Amino acid sequence: MFRPLVLPLLALLLVNNAGAETADREKPMNITADNCSLDQKTQQSVCVGNVVVTQGTLVLRADKLTTRQDEKGNQFAQGEGRPVRFKQKLDTGEMLDAESLRFDYDGGKGLMTLIDKAWVKRNQDMVVGDTITYDMNTEYYQAQSKTGGRVNITLMPKKKEASK
Repeated sequence: MFRPLVLPLLALLLVNNAGAETADREKPMNITADNCSLDQKTQQSVCVGNVVVTQGTLVLRADKLTTRQDEKGNQFAQGEGRPVRFKQKLDTGEMLDAESLRFDYDGGKGLMTLIDKAWVKRNQDMVVGDTITYDMNTEYYQAQSKTGGRVNITLMPKKKEASK
């Protein structure tokens, strides 16, 4: 059972459509792994062993990655690892790092969910929870902890420009 804690402040921390390196979405995606199987007829693939996905500045590392695409072109992915690691450069030049034991991406609904021991870091700001979900359509974030657990957020004060 999860107890949700809605965190609008996460919008300042997590990557969003406007924040991620804009050009990344237009670049080809490359997947390398120890072993992959691809069924072009069903548009499904399973890659295992040292999986590395790159698309522009986005780098994802996992132990296993399962992907599929529906008839409408929506993409779906699930991954697991010890842990799964994400890194991406934002349009601001800042780096965003994230980690979890599993993730689920639903391109049809526009949802990315980091599951189990999840955290997201941007500069010195950090969010830690059992599950962190981002709705790309509404830019709505939710961090959850297991019953009896807690979500932890650290937001560092922004440095003020020195007066001239």
